[in-house]
Amino acid sequence: MLTLVRLGASILFSILCSFGAVAQQPLDIDQLTPKAAVEKGELLRAQFKDKEARGYLQYAAEEGNMNAQYLYAISLLTYHPSSRYQPVAVQHLLEAAESGYRPAMLELYSQPELLSRAEQAEWKQRYLESLLEFAKIEPNEADFYLYQFYNQDYGGDEEKAERYFEQALKAEQPLAMYEQALKLQKGEGFFFFQSNRFKEMNNWLAKAANKSYIPAYRQLIKNYELEGDYKTAYQWRVRLLQQGDLLSLASMGNILLGYSDEGYTEFLDERLGLEYLSLYLTFAGQDRMGSTYRKAKVNYDRAFEKLTETERNQHETLTLSKLDSVKFVYMDRYFFKKF
Repeated sequence: MLTLVRLGASILFSILCSFGAVAQQPLDIDQLTPKAAVEKGELLRAQFKDKEARGYLQYAAEEGNMNAQYLYAISLLTYHPSSRYQPVAVQHLLEAAESGYRPAMLELYSQPELLSRAEQAEWKQRYLESLLEFAKIEPNEADFYLYQFYNQDYGGDEEKAERYFEQALKAEQPLAMYEQALKLQKGEGFFFFQSNRFKEMNNWLAKAANKSYIPAYRQLIKNYELEGDYKTAYQWRVRLLQQGDLLSLASMGNILLGYSDEGYTEFLDERLGLEYLSLYLTFAGQDRMGSTYRKAKVNYDRAFEKLTETERNQHETLTLSKLDSVKFVYMDRYFFKKF
């Protein structure tokens, strides 16, 4: 059955290419190795330049790079949704999964529309077997994913799920610490004062953030803003920006220019805000988060018009000086799936 799926996908892939439906080959592709191509494609995708990224990811995928096969399939399924692309995406996921790439296995068995129930069951078992082998080598890394598998939403063995979760939490695995914070947020555990729950939740998030787990930063900012503690929220925003988070350029730029929540008024800095928005508009594409780009452009233009000619020249020189030393990206859930 899997052979038939791949054969059908190959035929459809040829048809789509002939009509230009699949990504066009980039001009510099002949100068890149598959590894370099996937790195460039992944960077472009992480900067919301999905259409440009697909050409690099497609090339690397066809050359057998597992990460490219996975990301190209996700791009077709998630950001270019159409039933005619699904067989091509499934073909690449199958190739990555058969090479041992666990995120592809997970995608195949957890998305019911991709394969038959029998095929899903096969990949679910192969995913578990692969995880158990991985656990023999890197138990601290594997424990959280085994928790996810055995959790009620996945495999339904709560006893095993809890055991693996406790092991991952004891090892201070960032995903486990983040999950523990979310459990507290949902009301698990007893706290006489809700302020203590809030403190404990944020402690776990801070531990995960200190291990560079980006979603923890975002949740901390949201929590402190909801509590009205904008000073602490701003401190976490600065730290998130220092991690190279692309969207932080836009949000910090808007905050510093005064186009944000009133709680941030004490942090106004028009010069710095203009620099951040300029960098965002330089790095970010518009294939995703288009409204964020448009808002940043409007606010940037409004602030730029107030500058004198000398200030404009200084601003442009300062912005250009930063472009070669920094690469800002948006790290979504697919960016993290490399276990």
